[in-house]
Amino acid sequence: EESQPISGTAAMAALADVWPEDAIAVVETPSSTVALRNRLRLSRPGSYYFSASGGLGFGISAAVGVQLAQPDRPVVCVLGEGSAQYGITALWTAAAYKVPVTFLVLRNEEYMILKWFAALEQANDVPGLDLPGVDVAAVAEGYRVPSLEVQTRDELTEALSTAIAVEDGPRLVQVPVASGMWLD
Repeated sequence: EESQPISGTAAMAALADVWPEDAIAVVETPSSTVALRNRLRLSRPGSYYFSASGGLGFGISAAVGVQLAQPDRPVVCVLGEGSAQYGITALWTAAAYKVPVTFLVLRNEEYMILKWFAALEQANDVPGLDLPGVDVAAVAEGYRVPSLEVQTRDELTEALSTAIAVEDGPRLVQVPVASGMWLD
């Protein structure tokens, strides 16, 4: 179902529409991980990297490293804007060494997974969980990583198709997504 902003489920469906058979996913988007796993068909060993510990901050640098280790396979790093802040300087490495990794940033303007966990623990009014104005695409441009923000599922599908096909360096695609845990 179309909404504005799109859901994390719609974003993962757009990614699945253009997913190369031999691609590798590096995933650090806790509120959309289940939606991603329900959409992508990953059957080749070494195609999925995810932090099982629940920690945040490995995604960008892990994706750069995986792409360097697997130069013949496309790597797509799917993460939220909050997760990106922990390792944002890895964008410099990706740009400086022309690492052809694709970054998909789901921008929900919050640490949704931490809000969910706070509610689970009955912690109310936890500060620092809203992220208004965090624009990873603008930061990436500062690191000389070509970036764009799209709004709709169709725009996202087109942007990802183009970004994943690039072989001369990194690309970043950012899409605003609605708040929520996306499980389907």
